[in-house]
Amino acid sequence: MLAAVMVVEGVLRIPGTEGHFDTGWGLYQSLAKNSRLHLLSHIWTEQDIALWLTKRRITGHQSYLHTPEPGPAGRLEALQRIRSQRIGALVIESDPACAAAELAAGWNTALITSALQGPRQPTTGPPAIRPWDDLSDAVERQHDLRLTPHSPERP
Repeated sequence: MLAAVMVVEGVLRIPGTEGHFDTGWGLYQSLAKNSRLHLLSHIWTEQDIALWLTKRRITGHQSYLHTPEPGPAGRLEALQRIRSQRIGALVIESDPACAAAELAAGWNTALITSALQGPRQPTTGPPAIRPWDDLSDAVERQHDLRLTPHSPERP
């Protein structure tokens, strides 16, 4: 049976709010039924997350991992606790930097992103998300610049 570790912030819970992502909730329900699901958070203690999950009637996960340190180092420390139990797992992640560190450490990782569109968008939070076409154009421009020979006059 597949084991999965779902990061709460950005996958299941909308960061900085009490709200949840519908997509994350659906993913949670599917994984709870068909895998050994573990939750991971650096923000909430076990009691805090238990209350939040109970209010939403979200049940079915195997365990909850709290890491006091945010970012890749904290995630890897918590995942090492899972690995020490001889559990190999798919990590469902919302932070690209953490996903890169997890991949480098040998974890299978699924990166979930959200546009935070619609009425659930927090009034304060991360800067606006750039449209995909803008990102693609920027990557193409950088690629073209790398292929263009530089003349001595050009910086």
